[in-house]
Amino acid sequence: MDQAVNFNFIVKLIDKYWRSILISTVTGLGLAAIFTFFVTTPKYESAVQILVSRHSEGAATQFTNQQADVQMITTYKELITNQVILNPVREALKKKYDYTYSVEQLKNAISVSSTQNSQVFSILVTNPNSVRSAEIANQIAEDFKKQVKKIIKVNNVTIVAPATPGKSPVSPNKLVNLLAGIIAGLGIGLVIATLRTLTDRRVQSIDFLVDDLNLVILGQVNHQYHHQHHKSQIERIENDSMYNAEKGENGDLSRRV
Repeated sequence: MDQAVNFNFIVKLIDKYWRSILISTVTGLGLAAIFTFFVTTPKYESAVQILVSRHSEGAATQFTNQQADVQMITTYKELITNQVILNPVREALKKKYDYTYSVEQLKNAISVSSTQNSQVFSILVTNPNSVRSAEIANQIAEDFKKQVKKIIKVNNVTIVAPATPGKSPVSPNKLVNLLAGIIAGLGIGLVIATLRTLTDRRVQSIDFLVDDLNLVILGQVNHQYHHQHHKSQIERIENDSMYNAEKGENGDLSRRV
């Protein structure tokens, strides 16, 4: 029977299929926990802050240069993720720490962020090893400082704050993953329960006929399951046998008397 999905429907649905919904929710939470704690590799993030500016004389010229430096940060972001910077970084990491990375791997591990109207921007590096992420970030800053002077002709590049190893991983986000698992499991359980209810064409109770279809009940035929009917027949036969046996014994006793 077609049923409208409303609040009462949801309440009845949960009341009827709460076990299945609970199992689905717990399963979603369990899968999210396995993925978070055993499958996903924790990653750490380290950031190095850099200031790029140009020396100038006069307040008007200095203000103009500052605005130009702020606008140039977008260009610096492109340079940092370009092979002109990452190739020297890759070679330096191999020489100093015996780390082997491709340019593409370094590019995927780097992100650059900046604050609006600020000449300072940050280079962020993510890596499964917290110490290694800091070493890579600092090496990128050093090579950027060397190369940018040749490419853009700026005369003042300062590493404001070197990168330090992160104390706790930035990913995966355990709380978010677990909540996502609970919500996904609950949603799947509700969807399955809803589909089972909407596709069920059987009349489950008399209340449905009276309340939903506005039918009048003229009579009711009780249904007895086959095994219960069979059991009652056996009990009746046994009772009849016992009754007949007792009757026969009483008849014999009366004749003797």
